[in-house]
Amino acid sequence: MSKIHKALRRLQKEGGSPGKEKRSAGRLGRREAPKTVIPIARKKKIEITGEKHHLDQDKLIRLGLLAPLEHAVPVADEFRRIKRPIIDNALKHGPTNSDHMNLIMIASPLPGAGKTFCSVNLAASISLERELTVMLVDADVAKPHISDAFGLAGRPGLIDILEDEDLPIDEVLVRTDLNDIQVLPAGREHAQSTELLASERMEAIMQEMATRYADRLIVMDSPPMMVTSEAQTIARQAGQIALVVECGITTESDIEDALELMNPDKAINIILNKSLYSQASGYYGSYDNYGFNEDR
Repeated sequence: MSKIHKALRRLQKEGGSPGKEKRSAGRLGRREAPKTVIPIARKKKIEITGEKHHLDQDKLIRLGLLAPLEHAVPVADEFRRIKRPIIDNALKHGPTNSDHMNLIMIASPLPGAGKTFCSVNLAASISLERELTVMLVDADVAKPHISDAFGLAGRPGLIDILEDEDLPIDEVLVRTDLNDIQVLPAGREHAQSTELLASERMEAIMQEMATRYADRLIVMDSPPMMVTSEAQTIARQAGQIALVVECGITTESDIEDALELMNPDKAINIILNKSLYSQASGYYGSYDNYGFNEDR
């Protein structure tokens, strides 16, 4: 049995079993219901100043990027599990981030697995950390769901700094009122956006983000691995990769094909999506790592 198959079997057993679903429902019943979908973070040690762009959480729920209020607690619990090893990996590799462990690529083999949902919720969970800040990058420029949902469509962003080497990243970052999450929008439409994203300039920008913003974790919602070649550029530069697979839909061969496009020495994790709450809401299921530091 392959490592992939073992990981998926373990995830399905933990995330898709009736017992797990009942335990999660029980936790929600015992704990106080949240007043908002994303909790308000405590005052951070690292403060970001500037005007804040308002994010409508009700709209994000309607678009499927945040869980409804009745599922907020169990979903938040799951993303706490996801973020902890990611944060540990980023912090233990030193302040220079020469291996870019603060760059986290959220990928999927094919469209529809829920990588954008996972990107937004992972960033929101990290934003609750007092010692850290988080940047959310909409790198899926062909289908910029984050930019559209956040009301940032058409704003200068990633494509613009790819095209204009004199445009600083700081000038296009958007500070939001969702726990000070900073967003790098996809940017304006461009006829050569695919080529720009796959260029050496993109690699240079990722290098700059990893080293210049060493106090931040940078979550990148990337294109699907097997649909666009530019995803491979992001995978080469990212220090950590979370591969989102859709329970019951993504095949083992899809996962193997996607993993073949990645450096196996990187910190690669698998997120099994749409399992735990599939009947009720279709949201996040479970998580496991694949192959990184397996013997440690």
